[in-house]
Amino acid sequence: MNKDLQIAKKTVQIEIQALKKLSSSFNRSSHFSKAVNLLSKMKGKCLVVGVGKSYIVSLKVSATLSSLGTPSVAFSANDLQHGGLGAIQKNNDVLLIFSVSGESLELNSILRYANRYNISVIGVSCKATSMLLRYSTIKILLPRVVEAGHSLAPTSSSLNFLSWGDSLAITCMKRRKWTNKKFVTTHPSGTLATSLIQVKEIMAKGKEIPLISANKTMRSAVKEMSKKKLGLVCCKEKNGKLNILTDGDLRRHANNLYKKAILKVCSKDPTWISDSATALSAIEKMNYLKITSLLVARNQDINKKIKNIIGILHLHHCLSQGIK
Repeated sequence: MNKDLQIAKKTVQIEIQALKKLSSSFNRSSHFSKAVNLLSKMKGKCLVVGVGKSYIVSLKVSATLSSLGTPSVAFSANDLQHGGLGAIQKNNDVLLIFSVSGESLELNSILRYANRYNISVIGVSCKATSMLLRYSTIKILLPRVVEAGHSLAPTSSSLNFLSWGDSLAITCMKRRKWTNKKFVTTHPSGTLATSLIQVKEIMAKGKEIPLISANKTMRSAVKEMSKKKLGLVCCKEKNGKLNILTDGDLRRHANNLYKKAILKVCSKDPTWISDSATALSAIEKMNYLKITSLLVARNQDINKKIKNIIGILHLHHCLSQGIK
């Protein structure tokens, strides 16, 4: 192994040891749960604050908190000192401050302001006697760790801050019972959101469903198919059973088509899917079966022999949402 790879491997090993020390520290402190309680009950938002590299950490922690159901914004300590303190709602918001030493001069005026107006502060530091922890409502003491490469730049300590922040965000998410459905509402774009879209959100429904009686003429069926533009029409028998007539069926029976009865031409066993299934699972089903549409029934009816149709999901419905 060359020298560069040895250094890289050693860096990862040092940071793994730092994470192990962080994990063990949770066994010795009840302050983490106090922080979760505070954020879970707050009426406003969490302002995540840091100086230098800790500010970069605060950006990530704040983004994760907001993403998982805890309203949050990030500020550098410098910005807070120069007008940013006006963003704090004094009776509703919580300050979450990261600092390895806890002695950064930029924190002094922020802590005095918080103390003056009784603003709750969660202080996260690696120094038990630091100014930050002395003036914090909830004191989070993280273990001192060896920085990778024994450098002056924060490496292992920044990683521990990030991991602790992820732990906080995920625990708050569980406490708030943040569901996938709620997650989608704050992530309307991107792969994560599209993977959770349900069939009922994008299917054709109501008057958009092409539906006729199986006793109607073939001409009526073609007219309904052309009108609704889904490439099929549902044909309902007297007993309630649904069949489908597709544009493929029309092509296969093109000769003397209008003289033929619908039930002689249509497909007798259409493929169904639950309205609560994800659109991603629906498109996987369509790709596997080499079809372009699925009939949709309510989840509680999906295993019944005769189902009530509540929608039709076409391949294009999925593609229009970026689901492939």
